[in-house]
Amino acid sequence: MIVAWVLGNVLFNAYERHVPPIRRLLKLLILIGLVCLLHVVGGRWLVFTVLALMTLGMAVLHGWWFPKHGIHWRTAEPYDEYLKLTKKMKGRMFTLAPKTKDR
Repeated sequence: MIVAWVLGNVLFNAYERHVPPIRRLLKLLILIGLVCLLHVVGGRWLVFTVLALMTLGMAVLHGWWFPKHGIHWRTAEPYDEYLKLTKKMKGRMFTLAPKTKDR
């Protein structure tokens, strides 16, 4: 898993260049902890299933979603558009109530 993380950071560094390196490392440590917890709770097959679903999600995101919005799958260019799109995606993810007009 660590080898895949390092490879991903080398290949897809452009996507995370605005994130401080210490935060990236913290994300890795949290991911390792969650994978260990999944292994204890559900065993090897649960870990493999979750990792496969995460890989599928990343493949869809980089292979379809970003190109659909004009962002290069590996370099995240144009970077300003990438930042706008991810900000919009994160805003939708954390909004629980639908937007309404103020009166």
